[in-house]
Amino acid sequence: MAKVVKDLISLELIGLHSHIGSQILPLAGFEAAAARLVTAAVMLRDEAGIVISQLGLGGGFGISYVPADQPKDIQVIADLLVSTVLRESKLNDLIVSKISVEPGRYISGPAGITLYTVGTIKPVTIAGGQTRTYVSVDGGMSDNIRTALYGAQYTVAVVSRAPTGAPMLSRVVGKHCESGDIIVRDCYLPDDLKPGDLIAVAATGAYCRSMSSQYNGTPRPPVIAVSGGLDQVWIRRETYEDLLVLDQG
Repeated sequence: MAKVVKDLISLELIGLHSHIGSQILPLAGFEAAAARLVTAAVMLRDEAGIVISQLGLGGGFGISYVPADQPKDIQVIADLLVSTVLRESKLNDLIVSKISVEPGRYISGPAGITLYTVGTIKPVTIAGGQTRTYVSVDGGMSDNIRTALYGAQYTVAVVSRAPTGAPMLSRVVGKHCESGDIIVRDCYLPDDLKPGDLIAVAATGAYCRSMSSQYNGTPRPPVIAVSGGLDQVWIRRETYEDLLVLDQG
């Protein structure tokens, strides 16, 4: 394909790009991918006379969704990628003038928090006679499909008051009447939780709003920015009129 592009006067191949996955916490894969991209650039130069000056090293840098996730500092990631490209380029007498990355989740993920209002609370006996309490909220797979699609894990806490109850095994579920309508599969919430409490699900800034839907005719919630004690609506709440706006007649 690179040779085809080279022969087209309307196109100029100036760079190579790689993307190895998503929500990756260990850095070894990123280092290996950067080294291989340099190798590919050297091969194109030596075998096809194509000069590659830019490398896109992709994204997929993991963030902390639960306490067990230990993401690396972005400066550590940047230093590793730059040193890898410089080292491999020097060994092969290659000049790379530009390196780019795609840290979308790393930036937006931790910045987002989803607030839900607690509705019905229902204890259910599970295997071994243990009790898991199902906590239904006023959202669900329409605003966060990641748990249903990927088995994503999240941290959740009560934020409307200081709870004093003992931890109870819980599952936060949505209002869409689907077996997969789960927001947080396994967590511990206080046993004095009650309808009307606000709970917050952390690190929802990436791939939640962008993957949200009007599932079963559900208007999407607003996006509100908060900084320095001030708030501003960035995306307003959808209305039922919005759901019907495309209807003709």
